[in-house]
Amino acid sequence: MNKFYIQIVLFLLSISIYVNNKTRAAENAPGTSTTHESTYHYLTSEEIYEKNKHLLCTDPKETIKVVEVMNEAVELLK
Repeated sequence: MNKFYIQIVLFLLSISIYVNNKTRAAENAPGTSTTHESTYHYLTSEEIYEKNKHLLCTDPKETIKVVEVMNEAVELLK
């Protein structure tokens, strides 16, 4: 029975050493860069403006009405 427990312990020890070696083999070599360049292109403010330019308000009457509504909302919040 004691021999059986020793075999189990040695088996578990050998498994842990095997896994540890696999882990170390998977690590990058020292001095190599591990950072990856971003593949997503973030839009600049000019690109965002050009993309959404058609959504801007060009009607002066609508702009005046919006200013009035916002002023009224500010007064109600006070």
